[in-house]
Amino acid sequence: MTKTEVEQYLEINQITYERYRFTDAPIEQTTTPIFKTLVLTGDKTGATIALIPIDQRLDYKKLAKLSGNRKIGLPPIEKVLEMTGYPHGANTPIGIFIHHPDYPMFFDSTIQEHQKVIISAGELGKVVVIATSDLIETIEPVVADLLK
Repeated sequence: MTKTEVEQYLEINQITYERYRFTDAPIEQTTTPIFKTLVLTGDKTGATIALIPIDQRLDYKKLAKLSGNRKIGLPPIEKVLEMTGYPHGANTPIGIFIHHPDYPMFFDSTIQEHQKVIISAGELGKVVVIATSDLIETIEPVVADLLK
């Protein structure tokens, strides 16, 4: 399996990770939850990135206030690739950080309840399992309550 840009970045920076495809053996989600990357647009900041648990809903008002926006929302799907370099469904906080370190990033505080999390590896169907502490240390996001 060819390594994604995210996997290459993790290896270059000597950050331990595990790689999976959704077609591989199931990943134990009770101890290692999946977090999804949301690409949003704020009226003042432009592109804004949020990482939340896959089974939760973002509170737009909380994120708008935290990010210094009056309004924040999802852009049209066709704009996501243009904004991040990744198609809808393959966005990854690490890959976005590599290409757009100036984009404000926000992680939901529940991420701190887990030693490891599953995030996109930057290609559809590919994910990485990474230590939460490594992910936060690498990206240095604002960690706050983002959920409804």
